[in-house]
Amino acid sequence: TMAMTRSNFSITDQQLIHDSADFFRMEGLLVKPDGETSIVMKLPKGKKKVIEQDGRVVPRALDHIGIMPVVMITPDDLNLINSSNSERRKLADSTLSQCDPQYLSHLVMYNRLLKQRNAQLKSWQEKGSFDPLLLEAYDHKMSASASYIYEARQQFFDSLLHSVQKYYEVMCEGREPVDLEYRSELAASNFIDLCRRNQHRDRMNGRTYGGVHRDVIDSTIDGRDAKLYGSQGQKKSLIFAIKLAQLDYIREQLHDQPIMLLDDVFDKLDRFRVDHLLSIILSDTFGQVFITDTQWQQISQMISSYDVEFQKFEIV
Repeated sequence: TMAMTRSNFSITDQQLIHDSADFFRMEGLLVKPDGETSIVMKLPKGKKKVIEQDGRVVPRALDHIGIMPVVMITPDDLNLINSSNSERRKLADSTLSQCDPQYLSHLVMYNRLLKQRNAQLKSWQEKGSFDPLLLEAYDHKMSASASYIYEARQQFFDSLLHSVQKYYEVMCEGREPVDLEYRSELAASNFIDLCRRNQHRDRMNGRTYGGVHRDVIDSTIDGRDAKLYGSQGQKKSLIFAIKLAQLDYIREQLHDQPIMLLDDVFDKLDRFRVDHLLSIILSDTFGQVFITDTQWQQISQMISSYDVEFQKFEIV
């Protein structure tokens, strides 16, 4: 929440407030080589969230994202492989938003205009009317953001692949190759032409069928679709490889060490993969790591075999 301005689990900010409380408040101190930043996040019940840095209110949540880069691994990350492409697009969006404020601005703009465009198409569909000039106005407004998002995602996945392959090889001791393929309709057409070709279909269905919101990211293990043919162990190893590569990418782009959060990821994970994951994240190349687990005794014993400092915090 403190890094990305919202919880990774809650649907709304208001759900973070305890039933018996009137507000929630979080405080943190971000320590970097160039100085310290105090961060306060507070939300009164029924009101808007307020973010402060060193006592000054941050005007927009967009202006806060990226100050505390973070990568999180949870059991739900299996959706990156098992679920729809929207989950894989979110991976790119969360990474690039932390690295590039312009990307985040373009993403917000594109999604806002897409929502308006779809609402207008739906309205025309229900009323049996149509205004081509208004639709073209939406297309022109969305075009620059669509192009920026496409080019940034293409560069991201091109850069990510080598690290994913490297980490997967470590996790599985080089048993099989993996691949990620990013596909977008904007690779072969600009956004405005794409919208023109889809105009009749959009009108008939009341929604926008062309654009970066329909980008596809495929993952394969040993040349086969990971979603259909990957074992649970292979999928988990690929998820870890993707998240570790995500951390590498953020570090290289920001020249800053992201925080890694591992939330209950060791449950039902075999010792082989646990050992390989710990050997990577507890190495000198990684920064601060937070691990949450109900079986702390077991995790503590495994971490103790590495030459690292660690502290235990118990939450009841």
